[in-house]
Parts: sequence; C-alpha cells; structure tokens
Amino acid sequence: MTALSSRYPLVAVVAMAKNRVIGDGQQLLWHIPGDLPRVKAFTMGRPLVMGRRTYQSIGRPLPGRANIVLTRQKDWQADGVITVHSMEDAILAAEDWIDADADRTKEIIIFGGGDIYAAFLTSLHAIDLTEVDLAPEGDATFPALNPDEWTEVRRQHHAATDGGISFDLVRLERS
Repeated sequence: MTALSSRYPLVAVVAMAKNRVIGDGQQLLWHIPGDLPRVKAFTMGRPLVMGRRTYQSIGRPLPGRANIVLTRQKDWQADGVITVHSMEDAILAAEDWIDADADRTKEIIIFGGGDIYAAFLTSLHAIDLTEVDLAPEGDATFPALNPDEWTEVRRQHHAATDGGISFDLVRLERS
C-alpha cells in the first residue's frame, strides 16, 4: 500500500494489550487511571480520524478536537462529526480543520480501530502507544509492525499499584 501524502504528520494513538488486542467492539477492555486524561491532553486541539465503530463505542464527539469518522456507509451521519468515505478525504478534512485556526496543533491523530490503523500504517510518522500488560480476547487488533521501519524513542514503565495493571508508555517513530 502506498503512503498517503499529508502536509502534517500522522500519529497513531493506541492502547494495545501484549497480544495486540485493542478492543472487542463493545467497550474498553481495561481501565488505567490517568491514561484517559493523558490521551485527552495529548489529542486536544488536533483532528482525530477514526472508524465508525470506534466512534460509536465512544458514543459522542470528543470536545476540542475534530471528530472525523471514516465509514463505508454512505448515509451515516452524527452531530458534531465530519463524515468521510475515503482515507484521502479524511486527510483533507483534517488538514482543513487544522488550517482553519492558527492555534491548532499541526498533527493528525489516527485514533482507531484496527482497520483504520492498518489502512493508515504506511502513512504514519509516529505511534503513541500505551502497551498494557494484559492479553484479553478481542476482535480488534493493532497491526504487526516491521521492526526495521520503527525506532523506539521513549519508554516509560508504570508498575501496577493496588490491583491495577502495569503498562508502558512508548513512543515509536518511523526509521
């Protein structure tokens, strides 16, 4: 697959179990105190490109960010959402949203699910990964990465506390 052209870097934001599972199509598979606020702070002022099922699992537009939903369903719409039907249109909508306000961060967030991550993988510049120390069952996975194409530039381990889950915050950049 050929990488898409964008004026701005594309960064995947993903929480993934050690078996690459990211979801079950219904709900969050784990709760890590502090991770949702961290993701909110990181994505604020940026456009989020996500699939319809990911959007529906969230249940509402996330404020302070463009919510760009990529779907094959031509008649699907939701209030507060920019609906697109191709990857190219998703990038154009994200670029237009960024360009409309000089204070917006010049970065496009790829927000899931599994099919969206796989489709945009060759176009990503970086991955902001929460690597969760679990191996749950699920039907959505993050695609396998070629280690020759990615460099780990940061890793911060968080040990489990009070019956919680240990996890690592990892930043990968395209080599």
